[in-house]
Amino acid sequence: MHLDEAVERFLVHLSATRSPHTVKAYGTDLAQFVEYALSAGINQVEHLNERLVRSWMDSQRAASRRTRERKLYCLRAFFKFTRAMGWLSHDPSAEIALPIQKRPLPKFLTTVQAEQLVQQPEPDYDPLKVRDRAILELLYATGLRVGELARLDIHALDLEQSAARVRGKGGKERVVLFGQAAHEALVDYLQRARPLLLNPDQPTRALFLNAQGGRLTVRSLHRLVKRYGKQIGMNISPHTLRHSFATHMLDGGADLRTVQELLGHSRLTTTQIYTHLTLDRLRQTVNRALPSLSLEDDE
Repeated sequence: MHLDEAVERFLVHLSATRSPHTVKAYGTDLAQFVEYALSAGINQVEHLNERLVRSWMDSQRAASRRTRERKLYCLRAFFKFTRAMGWLSHDPSAEIALPIQKRPLPKFLTTVQAEQLVQQPEPDYDPLKVRDRAILELLYATGLRVGELARLDIHALDLEQSAARVRGKGGKERVVLFGQAAHEALVDYLQRARPLLLNPDQPTRALFLNAQGGRLTVRSLHRLVKRYGKQIGMNISPHTLRHSFATHMLDGGADLRTVQELLGHSRLTTTQIYTHLTLDRLRQTVNRALPSLSLEDDE
């Protein structure tokens, strides 16, 4: 099987389960790898070997660690596919590993800071402020990704159940729940603000609208959260609210599997990083209360 054809078929296969962003990134990585293999005189899948893979990975040392890790994961996924198709009998990347590095812990708000943030846009007679209050409440109450929030249509809401149906990464659907504060903010927005923002000449199913009546973009949502974050003296993004949601859920006693489901993580290991946050806070609390114990981080 020629490398170019194998890569093309792999990317088609990948697009059924992964996001367009991931498919694009893997496509770029594999195009670079194929170019390198061709320069080494290898154009068939069955001729790929560990020496070639090691040599290519060595050539990527100028890239960041995260980028090199992604490239290696990309190759492993590709080799797994080629083996499943019967084009390759072994995994040339099986013995190749990057040094393990702890992932940086995500930044999150305290419950007091989160409450201060969502209260910044006072829902008076300005429909944009009513909208902004609903956005902040919903982001914090559900842990939605900013892209998921931007794609929400009005029919995705079930106000009776305080729930929303969300399309996440890879086109996977899940249901997220929200509490009373977000419910009230959404009802207020739908009754008082959205009808005023809606352009009757260009009706849309989008839940959150901009001043012109169109769908609010991801970029606009980032600017919105950043602006209100500055009002409480913090530099934050929509993802900060996602991290805060996950951390506060675990602090409140939610189990890891539930948080994984609500966040839309495909792997439990992705969600487990939040246990480090809660354990770190617990350790700090114990150290303050019983300084003689001085618990150390043994990870």
